Amino acid sequence: INASRLLCLRAAWEKDNNIDYTMSAAQAKVFASETAMWAATEAVQIHGGYGFVKEYHVERMMRDAKITQIYEGTSEVQRIVISRGILK
Repeated sequence: INASRLLCLRAAWEKDNNIDYTMSAAQAKVFASETAMWAATEAVQIHGGYGFVKEYHVERMMRDAKITQIYEGTSEVQRIVISRGILK
């Protein structure tokens, strides 16, 4: 989780300093969304069947984590951006 935070801070720093932050932002988004999904999946597993019941916050965390992989560019699209940046 700390690595996700640091990647986001690096992308923000690059943007603030007028440095091309396309690749850093893509890396931050992929890593943070994958980390969120991993953490939410683990939480659902720990809660068992209750992890899918709306009365528990874990259910919402799972939905929110999943949408981060899709919203503002899927993880696959972000990986393409990263690979193009590496191949430059």
